[in-house]
Amino acid sequence: MQFESLDIEVRHARSDDAQAIGAVFDAAVQAGWTYLGELAKKPMFVSHDWDQLVADHAPPNVLLVAADKTGRVLGFTAAHPEDGEMFLLFVHPASAGRGVGRMLLSAAHEGLRAAGCKQAFLFVHEQNRRALAVYKAAGYRPDGSIRQSDFRGTAIREVRLVKEL
Repeated sequence: MQFESLDIEVRHARSDDAQAIGAVFDAAVQAGWTYLGELAKKPMFVSHDWDQLVADHAPPNVLLVAADKTGRVLGFTAAHPEDGEMFLLFVHPASAGRGVGRMLLSAAHEGLRAAGCKQAFLFVHEQNRRALAVYKAAGYRPDGSIRQSDFRGTAIREVRLVKEL
């Protein structure tokens, strides 16, 4: 699966992308989850966790990265074709607003459709206004479901969004 635009390539993640994926996640959480205050400022996962994420999301699972011409990872997404869940979507703040998230989302949707999924769904923090706007623009709509999750001991409400593929 290859998407190229604006000197950005979307491709399947490789094992050597793991630590860059982790760095994107940490930077995106620190910049985007400010509603969590100090809780969002410390890395949530250790190096091995990112290696495991890449290993666990080998095809047929979907783990894609957006990389620039130098190979630097700008963002990533993960999806589970067995149920249509969009599991992760993060873009480094330095690359925000360049269409990287839209490219990743489009590529993940293509991967889900290729696996036979008719619908995609995801959960997003209720307070994450930027993510909610991105998903709304991509055609996702709330289905009324709410999930409570835990972020370092803090309860977070997440809304479930769905999109027909």
